[in-house]
Amino acid sequence: MANDDSRWRDVLARVRRFIRLDDASLGLLARYTNHLTADADRLALRFYDYLLSYPETSAMFGSMGNERLHELAAIQAAHFRGLIENWPETASRSVGRVARAHYAQNVSPVWVAGGYSLYLDHLEERIGLLPEAERPGLRSATFRVILADIMLQFAGFESIHNETGAERAMISQALIETTLKLADLAAPEEVLGSICTELVMRSRHLPAVWFGLIEEPHAPITAYAGAGREQLWSPIEVTYDPEDPLWRALEHNRLQVLTHQSGGLPAWCAGQQGVEAVAIFPFGRVGGLRGVGVVYSDRSWYFDHIDLTPFGAFARLGQVLLGLKESHLRDPLTGLPNRGLFMDRLRHSMVQNLRRDRLLGVGMIDLDGFKSVNDRMGHPSGDALLREVATRIQSALRQGDTVARFGGDEFGLLLPDLRNLDEAEVVVERVRRAFDGSFAIQGEQVRVGASLGLTVYPLDDVDAQDLIRHADIALYQAKDAGRGVHRLFERDREEQLHRIDELQREFLDALADDRLVLHYQPKVDMATGVVWGAEALVRWNRQGSLVMPSDFIDVVEQRAQLIRGLGRYVLDAAARQIGLWREQGHDWYVSVNIGAQHLLDSGFVEDIDEILQRYPGVASWLQIEVTEQAALRDLEKTRTALMACRTRGLAVALDDYGTGHASLTYLQELPANQIKLDQHFVGHLLTEPRALAIIAGTLTSARLLSLDVVAEGVETVQQGELLLQLGCRVAQGYLISRPMAPEALPTWESRWRPPVQWTRVEQGARLTYEDLPLLMARTAHRYSVMTLIDALAEPRSEVHPHLGSHDCPDETGCPLGQWLTEADNRHAEQPGFAALQRQHTALHRKADEAIGAWYGEDADALVTAIGEFQHEADVLDALLLEFVRRVSSEG
Repeated sequence: MANDDSRWRDVLARVRRFIRLDDASLGLLARYTNHLTADADRLALRFYDYLLSYPETSAMFGSMGNERLHELAAIQAAHFRGLIENWPETASRSVGRVARAHYAQNVSPVWVAGGYSLYLDHLEERIGLLPEAERPGLRSATFRVILADIMLQFAGFESIHNETGAERAMISQALIETTLKLADLAAPEEVLGSICTELVMRSRHLPAVWFGLIEEPHAPITAYAGAGREQLWSPIEVTYDPEDPLWRALEHNRLQVLTHQSGGLPAWCAGQQGVEAVAIFPFGRVGGLRGVGVVYSDRSWYFDHIDLTPFGAFARLGQVLLGLKESHLRDPLTGLPNRGLFMDRLRHSMVQNLRRDRLLGVGMIDLDGFKSVNDRMGHPSGDALLREVATRIQSALRQGDTVARFGGDEFGLLLPDLRNLDEAEVVVERVRRAFDGSFAIQGEQVRVGASLGLTVYPLDDVDAQDLIRHADIALYQAKDAGRGVHRLFERDREEQLHRIDELQREFLDALADDRLVLHYQPKVDMATGVVWGAEALVRWNRQGSLVMPSDFIDVVEQRAQLIRGLGRYVLDAAARQIGLWREQGHDWYVSVNIGAQHLLDSGFVEDIDEILQRYPGVASWLQIEVTEQAALRDLEKTRTALMACRTRGLAVALDDYGTGHASLTYLQELPANQIKLDQHFVGHLLTEPRALAIIAGTLTSARLLSLDVVAEGVETVQQGELLLQLGCRVAQGYLISRPMAPEALPTWESRWRPPVQWTRVEQGARLTYEDLPLLMARTAHRYSVMTLIDALAEPRSEVHPHLGSHDCPDETGCPLGQWLTEADNRHAEQPGFAALQRQHTALHRKADEAIGAWYGEDADALVTAIGEFQHEADVLDALLLEFVRRVSSEG
């Protein structure tokens, strides 16, 4: 706490110098303290009443209850008095407390700062009652004090936020590193002790961590392993008490978090100095064992803000280690990994293969004929045969593949890094051929075969346990088909087969009886309001109500007959509607979603030709939308099918672009002429920088490849406005219109008008594709400036000796510097371009000065340098905005 106070006093001193709050001003405030702080308690209550009156802040404060609000008001009132009466000493102690109190309630300082208008109004009213000669000085002093307090509130909130973020990352990293060492550690107690030690050593707020194990029901719980202050864990012995939080957590298998603030610390740690909160994480029974992990914290808010998710991994790791007490990670007979290690590798491979845009094969092998050999020759011969089988399978695998023994004559296969299903087939065939020859067992030649079931992730997009289950289902299918064969998992063999079959039959009837209908969601040019076209969306008229595709498409896709029938129906209905609209004078494109299975069907091109013969003249207005799932199954077949569409005059769009596993690869390989931005990225465009970067990058790629772009899921005016500024004109979404019956679309078109914010972009500042790099450079440069300022705000120390790598200090290497260099030929004579170059150079000069002050540990010079750097950055940003407007208006 003393260190915190010292740190805040240092920050306070720098802020004071920055806003020029001198002793004379403070003396003037002190002289009128009683007058200015009159009714501080009531003012603090008004402060929170004011915040409660707005929906955004009411959501934050409304659930606290009167008692907690009055507690916050008391803190705020004391803080307000301190600002006037004894600034900065009182403020240096209380600002951290106020910021922490608000942070604990998830209250952003942005809203708190807004409420400070009440303080200013109150102070202005009180100052107005004083002699006129004193008013100017008091107004200046109170304004500077309030400004300083707002700055410190933000600094306090940021400090706590960064602290909790670093703590959360530390916990996750400690657990990950321990997990990666599991196979190399000799005993579970070593791992448990290592976990405890790592958490206590790395955290500033965990005085002790321990694990307890219980082997007998209701036996006293003692510490099996622990670290930190020994008095908090070494003497622990908690006898059975159903009301004790430790036993309650175990019996209900539910974590417990208790705080000193709420008066709920358990008896076995109550009264211990430095313990403000305790979290209890139970983990399940393994071989008759139960366990519990206990974590102490010296902060009551710790577990609320650090997040319990990493500690969930802490408990799960404990459970894994309980299992290791009774078994090892390898099969003692064959030396292969056992099921536990296989599952760990499976989960790890699932993550890694998604990152590398590859497929992961998961297989189950069962020996054919092993039982007869084992029964006839005895268990020693059976064991010898299993060892030989293990060797043969390993020799058939690639480097990086895994074979594990699950028990008996059952083995598991892990085939990572597959580029396509054909590669999986090659490996599986090698494994099958490994059983072609006989095995020499105790002087006798014996033969066994192998049946193999395989599933492929993420085509089979389920969790690790279900992948094993699906591979097992495929194995039984292989055994049903005969000896020595393999089968790929088929979802329609699962337990819900009967219900699925029934639904499939009903859907087939719906196709025959014409009980499917199409609704259309318009796509519009956001800047002009012109309707560009519409997307055809199928609905199933089932028992009098319209069923959405999400409720039946998965079932339909499991049968080639159904998915092809659906595709043919939608193509026919869409082509017919194009003709009807054109007769009414509406030249609208219509896009149709084609499932991967239909696209890869040998009859797909036949279906397209049939539609074009039936409806001559629609090819130019019909568009095929496909997801990347088809390409993931078979890239070459997908390319061939889409090229056939293009040669027949149809347009091709990549749907849900950016969500697949190799989007850029497919953009290069597939003959598409349009990209549809996935609604996930559009929905997060205004709140997530990565979404903005992905969309801007996609638009740049589309421009370079001469592709059209349509944004899906536009639901706010602001999203559409930013998309237009980035260069995306065509969009669809609920803000524009929900899907509607085809006869309603012409009427809707006649009435619909785009928001004025969108039409302004058309008339004003709108960049061409050639100018998009400028907008991206500006955004990237602003981000670099903010990153550098954040880094400079962290004082240099032994644990933080370097600033790290930043784009901003390098004038020629930063994004904006690169753009200025590349754009020199194009814009050298443009008004304002030379000013941009000069200001950019000046900004980097100020950056160098600030960095020098940081490394020189000159606090005063650093505060000044940061202020000047920020000023130059603001000037540059204003020049950039003006330049962008000028370029767009001329281009």
